[in-house]
Amino acid sequence: MNYTFKNIISIKFVFLICIPNLVFAHATVQPKQVPQGSYQRLAIAATHGCEGSATTQVIVTIPESLMGAKPMPKAGWEVETEVRDLAQPYLSHGKEIKRDVRTIIWKGGKLLDAHFDEFVISVKVWDKTGKIYLPVTQLCEQGRLDWNQIPASPSDKLLYPAPSIEVMPGEHMHH
Repeated sequence: MNYTFKNIISIKFVFLICIPNLVFAHATVQPKQVPQGSYQRLAIAATHGCEGSATTQVIVTIPESLMGAKPMPKAGWEVETEVRDLAQPYLSHGKEIKRDVRTIIWKGGKLLDAHFDEFVISVKVWDKTGKIYLPVTQLCEQGRLDWNQIPASPSDKLLYPAPSIEVMPGEHMHH
């Protein structure tokens, strides 16, 4: 096959643009954008293990900007929640909530490095707009990965970024 200088530069450009997204996108959350005040199903994806070692535990830290978090059970995994006092109580169906789920732990399963999977939660999103970060820890048969870095500025390139969602202006949705 005959490549011209222009083809090679184009290939290198595409490679350089795509690779940072692949390198930095190891723990992700879907959807990426949600309306403020809405109820959401968030899927946190673990896309690989720890340097070849299988993932045996996934821990998601729930910020106070996400309320009433409930994990979806996962076949072959145990699920635990940790409830803590809130800095800012909120109202849910006319009741003041002072304690809420702040950590969700799936454990006892085995997610091979060659596979990926999603760990799903249901939450209500606060009424403010902006980014919400969900730090994730993967414990593996050997090693761990802490996807907990939060950028100081939008241009920061982080080695272990916390998955995030963008809360957009929108209609309040009721479940």
